[in-house]
Amino acid sequence: MKNILMVLAIALMVSGCAGMLEKQEPVCAGVALVAGQETNVQIYGVRKVASQTQYKAGDPFGWRWVSKTNFISTTCDK
Repeated sequence: MKNILMVLAIALMVSGCAGMLEKQEPVCAGVALVAGQETNVQIYGVRKVASQTQYKAGDPFGWRWVSKTNFISTTCDK
């Protein structure tokens, strides 16, 4: 009986987390200078921190918040 309850509890926990990994669409795009080459980067979020604009950038930045100064140009301001 304990095994059945344990299996049911695990199944409920797993099903409760099913929607957490949603696919996120980019809000704009940018061009960054990476290793001396211009690279197109998808941007998934924009925020202001202490009057500095930051972008949540995909590859090659690893989906991290990076400064606007890392980009040559973006389509976020339009």
